[in-house]
Amino acid sequence: MKYNILITDILIKDFVNVYKKDFNVDCLWKLKKNINYNKYEGIVVTGGFSTNKQFLKNFKNLKIVSVFGVGYDGVDLNFCKKNNIMVTNTPKVLTKDVADLALGLMISLSRKIYDSHKFIIENKWTDKPFPLTRSLSEKIVGIVGLGEIGKAFSKRANSLSMEVVYTGPNKKKSKFKFYKNLDEMVKKIDYLVLTCIGGKSTKNLINKKILKSMKQSSMIINVSRGSVINQDDLIYSLQNKKIAGAALDVFDNEPKINNKFKKLQNILLSPHNASATLETRNKMATLSKENIKDLLIRKRKKNFII
Repeated sequence: MKYNILITDILIKDFVNVYKKDFNVDCLWKLKKNINYNKYEGIVVTGGFSTNKQFLKNFKNLKIVSVFGVGYDGVDLNFCKKNNIMVTNTPKVLTKDVADLALGLMISLSRKIYDSHKFIIENKWTDKPFPLTRSLSEKIVGIVGLGEIGKAFSKRANSLSMEVVYTGPNKKKSKFKFYKNLDEMVKKIDYLVLTCIGGKSTKNLINKKILKSMKQSSMIINVSRGSVINQDDLIYSLQNKKIAGAALDVFDNEPKINNKFKKLQNILLSPHNASATLETRNKMATLSKENIKDLLIRKRKKNFII
């Protein structure tokens, strides 16, 4: 007997087929009205899907929520715990890709790679040279959240001869300088890179007060969650040149982002793309499926949050 699984977010066919090897699979985006939620023992969700109490109450036989990703702030953990629903995620497999994109965004923003591309396409090079940009070497980069992704990014930044410092809930075993106070750290750094978790503990962590403390020449790179930054405060700071720029891979209310971001000249936007490589997404699908198999078939627990 095969268990029944519901995939809530749109995944490409190849990844859906990973689950079909072991389960009966339905895709929420293909189903019409009058869905029989009671048939499903497991669901697959992404970090951006709202797996709240209202949605979860539809399921009477649900045993597991398998998060296709690392972040699980969209899942109502309290409801799951009270109803004996296990929650898993896919740690480590996307670490390198997210760190790579964070580095790429930082380099692109600082060296204005996209702007230089447009400069040539718009035939401006024949009239004048491209404006000078900023070097990254010898600059200070501050990381918020020195977890797996933060550590991977720190190695990449170090290879560019950048000085790395960090902050977070706890001091780590690291050669890098630790700041207990975020406000103190941002006064010293040239780049602020966010790799922390989402959720209530980090909501609006980067706000008007923090942005005001940053150097006018500093830049922000966010590959964590959109909720970590107060969007209105960031837009104000960028509009009024309080900071030099921002590169964002995550937003509130994705994919419907604040239109004011699109009108800014000192910003680089990416559509929540940090782990979006064929190799990594395939690994995520495989691990997500194996997490479900571990509980429902093998009767063991691995990568379980609760």
